[in-house]
Amino acid sequence: MNKTLLEPTRELLDECRAGNQVAFKEIFYMYRSYAYNLIYKITGPQGDHEDLLQEVFFQIYLSLKTFHGDSSFKTWFHRVVIHVCTRRWRYQKAEKRISSKDTIHIDSVENMVSSGDMGPLKHLELKDLVEQALEDLDYKLRIPLVLNIYGEMDLAEIASIMGIPEGTVKSRLFTARKQVRIFLDDLDK
Repeated sequence: MNKTLLEPTRELLDECRAGNQVAFKEIFYMYRSYAYNLIYKITGPQGDHEDLLQEVFFQIYLSLKTFHGDSSFKTWFHRVVIHVCTRRWRYQKAEKRISSKDTIHIDSVENMVSSGDMGPLKHLELKDLVEQALEDLDYKLRIPLVLNIYGEMDLAEIASIMGIPEGTVKSRLFTARKQVRIFLDDLDK
């Protein structure tokens, strides 16, 4: 994921709100890959990524008329993705169907550990360890970590998307990184 996510023009958004299907397809194609990658990073390898992607764009289609431009479209878009993913988690928890294998696959967290000259096998082992470290990480800690690492967002952007104070974001990022470090450090003992 990268920071070069384009903001749709006001004209394009107006066309979408007016019901123009071609305009909505343009937004879909602009954001589809980014949305899929974000969903994957939030829900982990065991998630229903395609279903969630469809649900995200369905919600965007239904809710676009309520988007008035008070925030950037990108911020609003992230809120929709997070809302859809967390709603799914809540449903799974309520139904007691969440698997301990549902993890976030955050390869960039490998920067937290020293990585000398790693061969391909060692690199794969590290990714598996990171997934294990994040296995029990609550979604309140996962989401800011994913947005920070993969969305390359700063505290203010994450706070705006999640609707929480910057201090809370900073605290959650600190806690998430600390929990991952503790897990990885315990492996060396």
